[in-house]
This record gives sequence, C-alpha cells and structure tokens, in this order.
Amino acid sequence: MDENRKRIIINEIQHWKSTKLLPEQYCDFLLTLYTEGDHELKENIKKQSMFFKRYILLTLLMVHLLFLLTILVIYFTDFSIAMQIAIVVPFTAAILLVASKSTNSIVSSYYYMITAIIFYLLTVEIVMGTVGNTTIIHLSIFHCLVWLLVGWRYSLRIFTIAGVAGFLLSFFFLFR
Repeated sequence: MDENRKRIIINEIQHWKSTKLLPEQYCDFLLTLYTEGDHELKENIKKQSMFFKRYILLTLLMVHLLFLLTILVIYFTDFSIAMQIAIVVPFTAAILLVASKSTNSIVSSYYYMITAIIFYLLTVEIVMGTVGNTTIIHLSIFHCLVWLLVGWRYSLRIFTIAGVAGFLLSFFFLFR
C-alpha cells in the first residue's frame, strides 16, 4: 500500500479513536494492522514524554511558588524571626528534595541556586532584625565562602562563579 494513503488511514483511525466514533479496541486493532505493530511503541513513547514534560513543568511551578511564598513571608509580613524561620525552612527543604531528585543537571543546579538565595535572604533578614546593617557585608562574605565551598565540593560551576563574584563584590563594598 502507498505510504501516503497508509498515513491518511492511520490519521483517520486516530481521529475516530479520539472522537469515540468507533470503540477503542477496534481502533487499536486497526492501528496495529495498518502500522504493522509500530503504533503501540510510538504511543507509549508519546505518553511517557508527555508525562515527563508535565512533571518537569509542575516541579518548576512548585519551586517558583515556594520561592515566591518565601519572599512574601520574609519581606511582606510582620511575623517574628522565629516564625519566618519555621515557615521558610520547610519550603527550602522541599526545594532541596526536588533538586536532589532531578535528573537534569541544569535544572537541579537552578534549584540549588534558588535554595542558596533563600538561605541568603533569610540570614540577611535575621541579621537586620537582630544586629543591624553593619554586619551584613560580613555575612555576605560568609555566604559567598559557603557557596564557593559548595561549588568546589559538589562540582557545581554556578555556585563557584556566584561565590567568587559575590566575594569580590562584598569586598568592594567593604573597602569603599
């Protein structure tokens, strides 16, 4: 049979299946017949790829919502420092859990960077609430050193770059 004609028939059967003009079993039988058994393999691959796309999209959405909620808790509420810590730590732990389960190295590095930013914002808020503004630069230097060590230990280039850049920027503000 001509390939063009076969493709038209397969598309028509898929249309019948999606609109339920024929029972699903009949459509599956006809698709298997016309695709010579390749249809099930293609359909399974398509379903798996859709699942993974949705999973990645949902995890990205969840991480961004947790990040925005953290910003909201830190900057736009009158909660005490202890209450802010009690709210932000589980959010950060959830993002770290998602980052550790991620198989994509770029996405997991992104999640780790978000947790580092949350940790930094929380500690700056704690220092500003307790000590004052003079210690923030020293705290920034400490955070940048931690980021540098994490980047070196786990071979995460983005943390190494952020640590060095932040370290240099903090020293600039310290000695200006």
